[in-house]
Amino acid sequence: MNRPLRRLRPVLHDIRRGRHLESYAVFVAGLVLFVLGLFDRVGTQVLLTFTVAALALLVFRTAAVPGRPAPASPDEVLRERQELGPLRDLLERAEDLRVYGPTAINVLANAEDLRRRVLQRGGTARFVVLQPSPTALAQAAVQLDDNLDLESALRGSLITLRRLARHERFDWRGLPFNPGFSLLIVNGDRTDGTVVVEFHGFGDDTINTRMHLVLDRRTSPHWYAYWLRRFEAVWEAAEPEPTHLPGPAVGDPDADAVAR
Repeated sequence: MNRPLRRLRPVLHDIRRGRHLESYAVFVAGLVLFVLGLFDRVGTQVLLTFTVAALALLVFRTAAVPGRPAPASPDEVLRERQELGPLRDLLERAEDLRVYGPTAINVLANAEDLRRRVLQRGGTARFVVLQPSPTALAQAAVQLDDNLDLESALRGSLITLRRLARHERFDWRGLPFNPGFSLLIVNGDRTDGTVVVEFHGFGDDTINTRMHLVLDRRTSPHWYAYWLRRFEAVWEAAEPEPTHLPGPAVGDPDADAVAR
């Protein structure tokens, strides 16, 4: 998707959710009056009245809590997966990527983008996935939808992780249990960082039905920092050299690549 359309996505999202409609209405009305004014189709009094009204709205919206951003509404931070947009848009600006997922398969499926857009441009990446022990897999399977073959997906992720681990700016670990959420953090320590929390429900039909919490420092500095700490807690609890790592399946075309 080209840059102008990417910039329009938040606007379309707001309109679908019924947010900031008065601001968009004032913008559109102002644009129309500006064009009509160029052709002398509206009088000076109309333009002056509109200008005063627009300024009054601006003052009202910015003066409600002086010096502090307006609190985010639930619909601003709670999303469905399809509303997050392509992962490559996040990777495009990622200098520091941190991920936890039972398999992290949805991120690792874009391994080439991760390598090219993050690692080869000097960025770092840390991943945590489940240890492929029978106990961890059985417990996680209860929490996740049954549309995914968890063991097979994890095997594929481990192959990809082993490849990426050859890069000096990439590291990964294995967690012996699933905490009930996944995390994707882009540039967590920067002012423009983003945290995406995916909550694992119970009996979900598909991954798309799960709740996703999208935070930045503007929407909630407190909870943004909280989820940064949760990733570090997951990282510390995970094993640097996970046990029970399966070898590649017999006939796996990636077997040689893994062994190297």
